[in-house]
Amino acid sequence: MGLKFQASDQEVFEIEAHLERLFATRTLVTAFQPIRDLASVEVVGVEALTRFVCSPLRSPDQWFREAEAVGRGTDLEFLALETALRAAADLPEHLYVGVNLSPRACLDPRLSEAIRRSRMKPRRIVVELTEHSVVANYADLMAALASLREDGLRLAIDDACNGFSSLRHVAMLSPEMIKLDRTISAGIDTNPNLRALCAAMVSFATEIGSRLVAEGIETEAQLALVTGLGVHAGQGYLLGHPSVRPEDWTQWKEGWGRT
Repeated sequence: MGLKFQASDQEVFEIEAHLERLFATRTLVTAFQPIRDLASVEVVGVEALTRFVCSPLRSPDQWFREAEAVGRGTDLEFLALETALRAAADLPEHLYVGVNLSPRACLDPRLSEAIRRSRMKPRRIVVELTEHSVVANYADLMAALASLREDGLRLAIDDACNGFSSLRHVAMLSPEMIKLDRTISAGIDTNPNLRALCAAMVSFATEIGSRLVAEGIETEAQLALVTGLGVHAGQGYLLGHPSVRPEDWTQWKEGWGRT
């Protein structure tokens, strides 16, 4: 999640103290952002987004960067995962839940334990592979996820077309979903090269049996273009803001369409 953070000795001490309080109090919540099928415009899934409600005020990216800097990055990922899976019990049952995890977290045996302890069936969980850490061995990563994927868990590659490594993940891991980086959606209505790239990704995803999800859709023009190009699903402020309110989540029922 962003650039690496280099901390001084004093900063390390302060970060560790903040993290200890966070782990003790578990003062974080999950916002869910809807993901819509672009043919029907119905909500088919959500992405779980961590929100920190404790002092000091930090963006989620900064919390994760600082935790990584002091060797607690994976621990924080699992706290966020457990919080998300617990909250997801209040979602309509037809929705899948995308959870962001680094390759290192996917290799950790705590992943299977967290899913087993939750009330979520693996078929409703999509692991969105982030780029917290380099994949040193794709065979090991595939082996670590094999049992969960056999039980129905799906894999998504996040931020595709935003660097070589994300496309390498696609080639090596055969994901069920590919999430097209928001920079593609942001310029697709003004840049013909981005439209061509999106069209190529639609063809590629179809060829390998993956669903393509466009992130960051914010205008009607962007929505019309990605839909016209054949993108399967979309996410962004135009299609629904993240919400921590269960009363909002209950609105995402089958057959309700776009609100």
